[in-house]
Amino acid sequence: MTQNTKQVIITGAMGFIGSHTAKAFRRAGYRVIGIDREMTIPAAAQFLDELIVDDFVNITAKVAKINNVDAIIHIAGTSLVGPSIDNPGEYYNNNVAKTNQMLDDLSQAGWTGTIIFSSSAATYGNDCIVPIAESAQGIPVSPYGHSKKMCEYIIESHVRAYGHKGIALRYFNASGCDPEGELGNNWNDTHLIPRVVQSALEKSTLTINGNDFLTPDGTCIRDYLHVSDIADAHVQALLLANTLDYSTFKAYNLGTGKGISNIEILQAVNSAIGQAVDYNFGPRRFGDPDKLIADPQCFISDTQWKPKYSQLDTIVSTTLDWMKKI
Repeated sequence: MTQNTKQVIITGAMGFIGSHTAKAFRRAGYRVIGIDREMTIPAAAQFLDELIVDDFVNITAKVAKINNVDAIIHIAGTSLVGPSIDNPGEYYNNNVAKTNQMLDDLSQAGWTGTIIFSSSAATYGNDCIVPIAESAQGIPVSPYGHSKKMCEYIIESHVRAYGHKGIALRYFNASGCDPEGELGNNWNDTHLIPRVVQSALEKSTLTINGNDFLTPDGTCIRDYLHVSDIADAHVQALLLANTLDYSTFKAYNLGTGKGISNIEILQAVNSAIGQAVDYNFGPRRFGDPDKLIADPQCFISDTQWKPKYSQLDTIVSTTLDWMKKI
């Protein structure tokens, strides 16, 4: 390996977003080292030059130092709002405590590279003006949201103390599957679009949470971003970080700036499949806002990134193609 070889570590590389991100970095010419404790998306292994099956907190600093890695794409973490309310300790331990320990280990190893962090729109809570800009001072409503916001604070502190560069990408709703059909979500995924598709394929009844939101059709509205666009954003974020001064930390929204309701998703799946999905309405989930839409202009302005695959029909068709395949 030559000294100027571009290489990254991706924590959580075998997960949904991590696997697509590994593919994006391989395609961009990077050597990719993946770390994950679970083989969630086995097909991801084909996009890794090296796979280490372990908890990221145990191994990241050692691997970064030995391999002279320039950047860590930190995607590993526990990531569901509802379960975080029932089991907050897991989220504060797995997301916050382990991220802090990983950064401490990196500083002890003398590592001074770039950290690209997988953050979330859940850091904003429910009281922000839509579309939400990065300057919004929201309060998270779930332990998951709090854990992501705390990780941002921790990363920013380490960046300033030890001369790293750091960028947090606040995803809105990750969706879709690899347009080339090589990667995708798992069956029994908990997110809405794969749930709708699965109900259609199984001919089962879907429960939609809430029809009393302050929206035109009564169902909540979200900003859906294709996972391949999220993956490409990580590559663009690293290119952006290369232009920043050391000890600089920035946070950016990732979204389309457009909202789609649950009913509109049902209609799009109905159209793609050629039949109506059977559904009923259940109670609203705790903490669900009426609308959650990004203002993504800062990241678009600072990079060459622009969503390519985030049209609703593309999101639905790539999900449907993948779930038929699996």
